[in-house]
Amino acid sequence: MKTVLITGGSEGIGFELAKCYAKDGWTVILAARNRKKLDTAKEILTKQFHVQTETISIDLSEQGSAQKLYDTVKEMGYEPDELINNAGAGYAGTSWEIPVEDDERLVSLNDTAVMTLSKLFIKDMIRKQNGLIVNIASTGAFQPGPYIASYYASKAFVVRYSQAMNYEAAGTGVHVLAYCPGPVDTAFYKKSNGVRPPFYMSAGQAAGYLYRHRDTKKDILIPGLIGNLSNLLPARVRMHLIVMIKGNMKQK
Repeated sequence: MKTVLITGGSEGIGFELAKCYAKDGWTVILAARNRKKLDTAKEILTKQFHVQTETISIDLSEQGSAQKLYDTVKEMGYEPDELINNAGAGYAGTSWEIPVEDDERLVSLNDTAVMTLSKLFIKDMIRKQNGLIVNIASTGAFQPGPYIASYYASKAFVVRYSQAMNYEAAGTGVHVLAYCPGPVDTAFYKKSNGVRPPFYMSAGQAAGYLYRHRDTKKDILIPGLIGNLSNLLPARVRMHLIVMIKGNMKQK
């Protein structure tokens, strides 16, 4: 029985991915902060798909939490065949007005936890000569993000780190992939106090695309025509377009 570990798996893209794996009979391990949402997610997966589902309540923005999650998974007797680093956060606003402690938590969650979990689990995968690590990034990784600066910058780290790790893992049987969707209709915008652009995917669409294409040989996967075409534009042009679109949305 194959096993997948999904961080941020209680809602949004993470939970939609969990349903994709469960439908194919995988054992699913969900890690997230909110115990109530985890319990609800487990109930849905076990009743709808009749699969083994484990949940771990943990705040991956806390120091040492990634190591704790790895140790917990191992103590439960699992060595995941696939790891989905999906947990993340973002804060909208002028960079110097966002509280320092918020951005420090963001970097801990979006970058440090992703890096540490990737480093820990890839060793087990290399030993088995098989495995997949998917780090959820964003098309925001490919240009600066005024008024959501730390989030975009954190996702740039995720992309570059994933690419480098994938290169290093060549020939080991392990693939590391950065998944970069554009705007997705999740609770992210409400939590970040941001503005969702008029063009977006549903969480189910974003998860489904990744699940179907995760065996790609690429190190970056971008869903949707708009996301791929926009990357043909210079980064500075994309930056100004994003600011203009979000500004117009706020006025409306």
